[in-house]
Amino acid sequence: MEREQDTGIYILVVGGGIAGLTFAIEAHRKGHNVQVIERRLRGETAGEMIIITSPALQTPKKWPGFMERARQEAVAPVLTMKKFDGTLIGTFPIGNPDDPSLAIYRSKLHNVLYEYAEQLGIPIEFSATASEFFETDDHGGVVLSDGRRLTADIVVAADGVGTKSWALVVGSKEPPPSAPDSCFIESHFLWHRPSKIQSLQQSLKDSKTVHSYTPEDDDNTEEDWAKTTSIDKAIKAVDGWEPFVTELIKATPNHTVLDWKLMWRNPQPRWASPGGRVVQIGDAAHPFLPTSASGGTMAMEDAYSLAACLHIAGKKHVSLATKVHNHLRFERVSCAQKMGFKNREIFHNTDWDAVAKNPKIMGKMVGDWLVHHDSEQYAYENYAKCAEHLLKSTPFKNTNSVPGYTYKPWTVKELLNASESGELVEDEGDWS
Repeated sequence: MEREQDTGIYILVVGGGIAGLTFAIEAHRKGHNVQVIERRLRGETAGEMIIITSPALQTPKKWPGFMERARQEAVAPVLTMKKFDGTLIGTFPIGNPDDPSLAIYRSKLHNVLYEYAEQLGIPIEFSATASEFFETDDHGGVVLSDGRRLTADIVVAADGVGTKSWALVVGSKEPPPSAPDSCFIESHFLWHRPSKIQSLQQSLKDSKTVHSYTPEDDDNTEEDWAKTTSIDKAIKAVDGWEPFVTELIKATPNHTVLDWKLMWRNPQPRWASPGGRVVQIGDAAHPFLPTSASGGTMAMEDAYSLAACLHIAGKKHVSLATKVHNHLRFERVSCAQKMGFKNREIFHNTDWDAVAKNPKIMGKMVGDWLVHHDSEQYAYENYAKCAEHLLKSTPFKNTNSVPGYTYKPWTVKELLNASESGELVEDEGDWS
């Protein structure tokens, strides 16, 4: 990899998941000096099938050999949809068919990222948990669970929805309202039924069985990513479905599946600490519903944007860089989060007459406004104007979101209330 000149900026990345490792690699390429700490053991990763669409795949094309390696681990980026009785709705490309998405298991993408970072010589320490974040005028820092204090010019909180950085960045962490669903495991084929069980995805790969569905919330599921339950709950839920679905669930090893609640937090406009020395990216800043098909994409876009902003700013102005990055990204990400809700309504409250006339309304999960974007390039083109806006209140409007849409704040509760009352959530602009 050809690196930019050393910027002298030292960065501590908390969290070695997709967001953290993507940022570490790109920050290394930009000439920054990066160290990663990760609370899990090496190789302790799992997860569902995720879709990384084209806007998050532009910058990695500049990482020699990376995309070739990732494609080797991926599957075809297409979605085959069926009704619960097995009736075919259609097969659809996910994202931009002219610039194919990356459909890959989360654990495999994580491993490709880790191996690439390791080859670059980026230091990664495992079994290191950040229990507190802090900042001074000159540094950001973390206190680890073993009592150590680590500091750097910038600390990047990439440690997911459970991040402890909220106390510093926002001042508090409100409890998340839950989507009225509980989720098992994701993959890449999808059934629909307009009743309690809304969707099930299945994949058979390498002699392993993966399936997922989202029933109505029974109020007993907690925000726990390691909780398990018997397949009996799943089998009962799909009573009357195509027999293959029941047989698929019965094939689950040990008759045990993961059971976690989809906890969806309100959009939070502030991702950078008051002094700008700690900044959140990925799920730490903005968790997504699976129906958005954009959580991984937005996390990787964050990484390229932040690395570019720090490169433009230089060591002297890193605190401004994190706030410019935040301002450049928030409205786009919030609209992508809302798109997840719009998709959820199509999937969970399906208008089958409309689908019969136009099956494609089920298949287009991400709009053109989302897939035609390059967050690295956008940062270079807009950094100066955005910085001037933040420093001197000069006019600046982002152009990386929904065309014709003027951003309006929203909450999860507002959207869920609208859904429960049967109201259609419509916005101005072209979301298609």
